[in-house]
Amino acid sequence: MINPSKYRGQPYAALVIGMLLLTACYDPSVPKAWASAPMPMNKAGASVQLDFDVTAEQLATKRRLMVSMNFPMTSSFKLEDTLHQKDIPVSVKVEYLHDGQPTPVLVQDNAQILDPTLKRAAPDTAMLNMYSTDAHTSYVLIGGFYPTQTGHYRATVKAVRDQPLFDGVNTIIRVEPFYNTGE
Repeated sequence: MINPSKYRGQPYAALVIGMLLLTACYDPSVPKAWASAPMPMNKAGASVQLDFDVTAEQLATKRRLMVSMNFPMTSSFKLEDTLHQKDIPVSVKVEYLHDGQPTPVLVQDNAQILDPTLKRAAPDTAMLNMYSTDAHTSYVLIGGFYPTQTGHYRATVKAVRDQPLFDGVNTIIRVEPFYNTGE
């Protein structure tokens, strides 16, 4: 017969060991977002600028970055469903800044990443692409880009038309490593 009191501390020990391993593997030098700021998406003309720096170490990874938007998952999923079914445009541009002089960086929305020959009527227009949700948050790609060199950059996002579906939704615009595409 198994004596339960003999195994009483083992589940807790396993939990403690697991937490210690997670803590040991955590690298605080790798930021989840390089820059972020709230931006209301419901009114045309709303905009945000995000300043960030790219180091030689970050540039050496040759990883694509993205301008993205996160918001709390809605209870009705109406906003998420609309993002899956309709093209919702925003203006997005990324610039490398050297001595105050901006140099444009190519930004591609999801459709342009999949088909690089696709051209938009307005080159700074991107269509929102919801790529994921978790239990609490919806994740939207605005556009991906490759930093061209080390230094200071600025990403600017602007709502180009009224989007009443975003009324009361707290959206956060972020610059971060491109979501995992299985690379």
